[in-house]
Amino acid sequence: MPAFVMSLKEIARLLAEKDNFFLATHVNPDGDGIGSLLALTLALKAQGKIVWPYLSDQIPDFLDWLPGKELIRYELPEGGNWTAIVLDCGAASRLGDKAGPWVQGLSQVIVLDHHEVSGTLGTTRYVEITFATAAIVFKLLGQMGISLTKEIATNLYVAIFSDTGGFRYQQTTAETFSMAQKLIESGVNPSEVAQRLTENFPLSRFCLLKKALSRLELKASGKVAISYLSSDDYLSCEAGKADSDDFATMFRTIRGVEVSALIKEYKPGEVTVSLRSRGHVNVAELAAHFGGGGHRFAAGFRTKGDISEIQQQLTRKLEALFS
Repeated sequence: MPAFVMSLKEIARLLAEKDNFFLATHVNPDGDGIGSLLALTLALKAQGKIVWPYLSDQIPDFLDWLPGKELIRYELPEGGNWTAIVLDCGAASRLGDKAGPWVQGLSQVIVLDHHEVSGTLGTTRYVEITFATAAIVFKLLGQMGISLTKEIATNLYVAIFSDTGGFRYQQTTAETFSMAQKLIESGVNPSEVAQRLTENFPLSRFCLLKKALSRLELKASGKVAISYLSSDDYLSCEAGKADSDDFATMFRTIRGVEVSALIKEYKPGEVTVSLRSRGHVNVAELAAHFGGGGHRFAAGFRTKGDISEIQQQLTRKLEALFS
């Protein structure tokens, strides 16, 4: 059944009619997904709603200070009398092996997403190509008549800061700063957030970075940068999934590089690939070829197989883009 496309005003009206909400975001959750999820959770609870905020993966250490993080659940609820709200993701496969099929079995699934390649999940969808899903949540809270508390504002600010790379990425607009101003006026401490997100890394992250840099290769006359991390690397560095976040973004900063990629094998045979672009190449389309999605500038996908074979296949695809 095709999904209905609704305005945020219509979605706010729909939320007012429901009482039990299951909120979820994508696997390997990032600042935008988690911040948006927690902000909406706190807002709905303030209205007296029953809310089940779900993550398929543990919240990364660098985000475990977010207000409301103690509300997050890592198991699915019983029963099917839930209205699902899926944030920062539009495909069931991106919710995890358990949550994806479970959400698809619900009669009401609302998708709020900002990705160019979003998917088809949902009975109701609102997709706006903007700088963060948190921007959509911010506008939705306005339609719901929710006042911004410091806790809600902090989650939204962290989400926006994360997905704009600290207000550096191409999707940053005047609206981004206008929204950030309102969040700061609601109690957010911008310097504290920046310090927590950019100067709060464990040594294990640098152990992984050393390994990834040692294998970094430039292809297509320097236009492609690609590296990998194996499951043995994560084990030897005593590192978690989040410890390799943004390595692909770092590799994109090399002069002359148009597209960067980091292949990450968290567990043997289970691979996640992060893709970054300066914009001439739409990496969301490349990720979609492998069953993933994202933005023109940042995308990714998950797959299974031998890491060296996946690297060879991806390298051929990337080199072909510049042949």
